[in-house]
Amino acid sequence: MTPRDRRTARPSQVVVDGVAWPVQGAQAAIVDGSTVLLQLRPFPPGWELPGGHVERDEDPAQTAVREAEEETGYRVHIRGLVGVYSWSGLRNAADAVFLAEIAGGAPRWSIEALRTVFVTADHIPRTAFPWCRQRVYDALARSEGAPPVHRVQPITVRNVATFGTSWLAAPLDRLRRIGEHGRGDTDDS
Repeated sequence: MTPRDRRTARPSQVVVDGVAWPVQGAQAAIVDGSTVLLQLRPFPPGWELPGGHVERDEDPAQTAVREAEEETGYRVHIRGLVGVYSWSGLRNAADAVFLAEIAGGAPRWSIEALRTVFVTADHIPRTAFPWCRQRVYDALARSEGAPPVHRVQPITVRNVATFGTSWLAAPLDRLRRIGEHGRGDTDDS
């Protein structure tokens, strides 16, 4: 696809509450009980749901399936839509997040996912991207029967600065836990 094709291609749309939202990205919220799979992206570094850009003429749900397997090694089955998340501020785009379950495959390392971990809502790593936390909460709610949502997620200079400093605090958190519990085996990095 040429740059001109990308500019003229109409984004895929996902419907929430009767409103069609244009989306450029799709993610899989892989839920197992009360946990959701996150992956550690190398650049910029941070924990995130598996996903990527919707290709021209690709269904966003299929993007989520494709990206989950490419990045994590897991084949997934889509159970429904978690929601559409529109950006405001430093980014102007939208992602569709789909509720997924593992249907096969095995975890593996990839250039886009240095590591994967299942997390609960109260143990999301400090170094998760700023928008990720709400998506995890919504995925767990959706797995319990909540309806799909549309949310506007602001990405501001303050979000970016706060996220950047979280990487500085993660090693200190680990040392604090070692002092309190004699070990630092929980993952805040």
